[in-house]
Amino acid sequence: MNRNRKGVMPEITREIYKSVKKFDRQQFQSFCRDLYSYGFEDGRASVPGIDLTAIYEAIGATKGIGPKKLEEIKRSIEAAFTEKGAQKE
Repeated sequence: MNRNRKGVMPEITREIYKSVKKFDRQQFQSFCRDLYSYGFEDGRASVPGIDLTAIYEAIGATKGIGPKKLEEIKRSIEAAFTEKGAQKE
């Protein structure tokens, strides 16, 4: 199952279904990996990015959060994002 030019997943037809039934393990893994990639990319495109400055402003505007607590929260959030980035690589 190759991507067409626009990067859109082709419709799974009866012909593709029959060919999948004849796949060996390696071909089936490749097929599943491609199918997962389509879904992953579609999901990634549908979710907006995170604007950390807007998050910090919203937290800072909350009653009871002072400058010291806001800095502590910023450090915690930045540490969480750097840990996730390091784990992906």
